Amino acid sequence: MHRSVRSLSRGLDLIRQLNVTGPAGAQQLAASTGLNRTTCYRLLQTLQDEGYVSFDAKSALFALTNQVRTLSEGVSLSDLSSQAALPPMFALLKEASWPSDFALFELGSLMIHESTHSFSPFSVHRSMIGRRRSLVRSALGRAILTAASPTLRREMLDITASLVPEDATLARNQKVIRHFVLQTRKDGYASSVGEAEHGISAIALPVQGIGPVLASLNLVFFTSAMTPEVAARRYLRAMKKAVREIERRWRALQQESARG
Repeated sequence: MHRSVRSLSRGLDLIRQLNVTGPAGAQQLAASTGLNRTTCYRLLQTLQDEGYVSFDAKSALFALTNQVRTLSEGVSLSDLSSQAALPPMFALLKEASWPSDFALFELGSLMIHESTHSFSPFSVHRSMIGRRRSLVRSALGRAILTAASPTLRREMLDITASLVPEDATLARNQKVIRHFVLQTRKDGYASSVGEAEHGISAIALPVQGIGPVLASLNLVFFTSAMTPEVAARRYLRAMKKAVREIERRWRALQQESARG
């Protein structure tokens, strides 16, 4: 294992301290972080040279600059949701053994951001992260469409119709969309049988963060092994438990990010 870089840790300590206290003098910062004054000055000078800290000569105070925000603005909805999803997905894998995927709606289809396929004894796939699934033909997509408000559902279908040629006709077919939305509500879960991939079935549930429903979690199994109804009887309770935990973790991360 590589050794940690102590100067980087100390620099981050200074950034954290300035974020808490606001503008402060070097002596105050040295005392609050436990650094000796010479080291503190050198680190502050480096942070100033890199544009993360400013120094007011009149007041002799150091302060964070707006450039510090660039360190966190890359943390997106998908980053936070992925952090939240994987531990509950592993817990689900222990109960069900079949693999699951966590996906978000992006550009007319579902992008898989986390998956337990690599760890399941029953998966024929070893690399699912980054793959796409249909909004209208997959359980993942149908779970999101059913949970979405009518306005959001219409907007997502319009995006799919314009950006995903193979799904355009189905996305515009209001009768078919209405049918599987009603069926999903009746069942209490979304399902697909060989529609996203031959010989593969899935059931799925929507995942709610802060804001509109744009994510979902599935459980994937061989079509020959069981029907969606059997899968739901066996595993839906465990899936709901995983979804609740993902939602709890996701909201906590979103709130923490907003405070930061």
